[in-house]
Amino acid sequence: MSSSEDYQAKAAEALVQLGEAKSEAERTRLRRAHGVYMKLSTHGAEAAERAAAKPPRKIIPEKPAAPKPGPSFRLS
Repeated sequence: MSSSEDYQAKAAEALVQLGEAKSEAERTRLRRAHGVYMKLSTHGAEAAERAAAKPPRKIIPEKPAAPKPGPSFRLS
């Protein structure tokens, strides 16, 4: 699995290639690649922040609770 530094290096390489690109299609491809690599480089840190910000999960009992006896309405 690639690390954040690997993706940042690939993003920098895409920027260098973008400066040397000849066609518009190549420039578009390299701009998109740069954006994807930057997003991937920050993904791990953002995921950790989101996990820390989430409230803890509720504890769910294994057995459902017994039904509570309610008022009985008898019609005569």
